Amino acid sequence: MWQLRMNEAKVQVSQGTDGSVRDQLARLREQQERLFAQLHAGEQHFKQLARSVWRVQEDERRRLARELHDGIGQQLTALKHRLDALARAGGGCGDASTPLCQALEICDSAIQETRALSRLLRPQILDDLGLEAALNWLARHSAESGGYEVEVDVAVPGPIDGDISTLIFRVAQEALTNVLKHAAAKHVVVRLAQRQDQWLQFLIVDDGRGVDVDAAFAKASGGHSTGLASMRERVRLFGGRFTVVSRPGEGMQLRVLVPQLEGEAAP
Repeated sequence: MWQLRMNEAKVQVSQGTDGSVRDQLARLREQQERLFAQLHAGEQHFKQLARSVWRVQEDERRRLARELHDGIGQQLTALKHRLDALARAGGGCGDASTPLCQALEICDSAIQETRALSRLLRPQILDDLGLEAALNWLARHSAESGGYEVEVDVAVPGPIDGDISTLIFRVAQEALTNVLKHAAAKHVVVRLAQRQDQWLQFLIVDDGRGVDVDAAFAKASGGHSTGLASMRERVRLFGGRFTVVSRPGEGMQLRVLVPQLEGEAAP
């Protein structure tokens, strides 16, 4: 009888210990879930703040671009007209070495540089005519500067969110700048399409010299800007996915998948 009671006591202690362990595990799971929820909320809050900063930067770019175009650009244009009038009154610029003709040349160069800087900050065509027109303009400008062919194909039936339009344009701008500087390409394809799930798929492909992708991102991690890292971070801010496929000598494919509406996460 005494042995039976001892066995029952051991069972009760064991059950009590098991129950205590289960309670502790349950509490640990709850704490872990709360920590993950807090981490996720903090990450989303950080992305919202980063997107807000990005919008402020774009607004400032837009303001500066318009001031350059409508302010300094217009004044320089008016100055050029006055100089033209003076030159015509003096018999024209037959001799380009005269101070007046040199002033005209300097004024014309200043106008061109002001317009180029304005477009670099924020091309007015993006706000006035939309993303498709802006991509076509960017492609023409890149092709003229680089001496290669750029094919643009935009197949999006409806309007695109303003922030997403700016994001895609900035990615295209950075990518085509990289092509111009490094790729030595002959043909570039820029394609934007809407998938069945309403997500936007953006693709830039060139037939240039290609790149070691891992080495390029490692270089960016070391503090040397390659453009790829900045594009990837911009896309991730809006819940998108950024992929680069390339090998030395085999060209490059840059793929971007982004939601049309802000706040969704990439599938």
